[in-house]
Amino acid sequence: MSIKIYLPFNHYYLKKPTNLYGQVQINEDNVVSYYVLEASDLEFSDKAINHESGNMRFLGSILNEDFNADQNQYLKFNMRLCFTYNSSQANITLVYLGITPEYLKHIKVILYDKQMVRNLIVAGESVHSRSLVYNDNDSIDCDFLELSRLNQPTVETQNNPKNNAKRGIQYGFTLIADFPIKIFEYVAENVIVNSIMVHTTIYKHFKEWQIACDKRSRPANIALDRIMGIILMLILFSLATQPGDFLIQISHYVIDELYRLLKVLEGSPIGLKLNVHLNNFFLDCFKYHIELWSTFLDFTEPLVRQVFFVIGVIGCLGFTFQIALLVDLISIIGLHSHCFYIYTKVLYNVERRGLSVLWQVVRGNRYNILKGRTESHNYMNRQLYLATIFFSAILFLFPTTLVYYIVFAALKALTFATLSIFDFLRRKLMYLPIEVYIKRILRGCNDIDCIQIKDVSHYEKAFLLQKQQKTNVTVYKITTL
Repeated sequence: MSIKIYLPFNHYYLKKPTNLYGQVQINEDNVVSYYVLEASDLEFSDKAINHESGNMRFLGSILNEDFNADQNQYLKFNMRLCFTYNSSQANITLVYLGITPEYLKHIKVILYDKQMVRNLIVAGESVHSRSLVYNDNDSIDCDFLELSRLNQPTVETQNNPKNNAKRGIQYGFTLIADFPIKIFEYVAENVIVNSIMVHTTIYKHFKEWQIACDKRSRPANIALDRIMGIILMLILFSLATQPGDFLIQISHYVIDELYRLLKVLEGSPIGLKLNVHLNNFFLDCFKYHIELWSTFLDFTEPLVRQVFFVIGVIGCLGFTFQIALLVDLISIIGLHSHCFYIYTKVLYNVERRGLSVLWQVVRGNRYNILKGRTESHNYMNRQLYLATIFFSAILFLFPTTLVYYIVFAALKALTFATLSIFDFLRRKLMYLPIEVYIKRILRGCNDIDCIQIKDVSHYEKAFLLQKQQKTNVTVYKITTL
């Protein structure tokens, strides 16, 4: 068994009768950890002090060396730790330990700075915002994580009467800020509207945003998100005279570019000689599809003009909501190109599979399903004749289908890459550890991987003499790189 005593650095050099309060924990490997968190003027009492993570216990005291107490007096005062000081030494000395196992050989007194430990971050997140259940085994038994969590601001500090006015103002701003999201939630959860919105990006983002709000793990991200959304909304409404025309222009620009693309495919793209009849069939189908889409846009033009107004207004919810709605709009604008990709992909797969099967027939082979292998087979003449005709027809049509498939697959990949970039930006703004960056700039956060334990050297070696046994007491200090 080993014992660790975590003591605030300023208490180590404190020459004043003081009561110490904190927590005691025994780990699975029989390591007893004393966490000294608070101190008060000397008053022997075992009354607990309310703490955010539980009730702090009375651990012991720092006394003058003239106290000369025996073990019965320590037990009377319910002490687990006792330090003494005198005028000749610069620091306090451990003189009593409540838990003294028979084979205890070493005691570690670890000094720490409360502000530094309170601002520890783990994997880009503050310790206070991390869940109590960790997935990594290295964090389960880490004393520094527990020390940082215990040193977080107490309920008494948060409920200080001086902060009542501040909390009232924050509560008022929160009600105003949450009003738009409540309206959106009421509309989105409607039975009729929900059946349509459940497949949209903005609805999925709303659910992710709602989970982050319920956990209260990203308050800085949510605040920054709303500020950026409102700023963009004001910019759109102040600088754009007819913002609805922008979407109409983009839609017609996409249609014109598709017409130009089909014009290129109408000839001999990059020197390829395409099948004339199949090429004309594709061009007629796709041009009709584009004309149908253009007619639909002309019919819904008044409604589309108002969509840009919706993008601006939804900035009250946040900038990420605007990005999510923009992703949905890009998906709708590029719907016809997605349809072209589906058509060519289906035809490409049919022809590729047909060539694979007919090639086996032409070679006089077939696939035996029962044995799971390809073997020879004697086909009739009419079977070979039909297989040869179909194989030749598909083989000459395949290059044209392949060109169209490659073109629209590339167009689909470009659209998907654009949507992925917007989606990455949306998620990054939502889960970026902004609060940690702010703390790092203002108060100086420290990553837990940068912690160092340094030995505090003394002229005389310290011992704890108890039960006629000497136990080494080594003093360390927590520092950072």
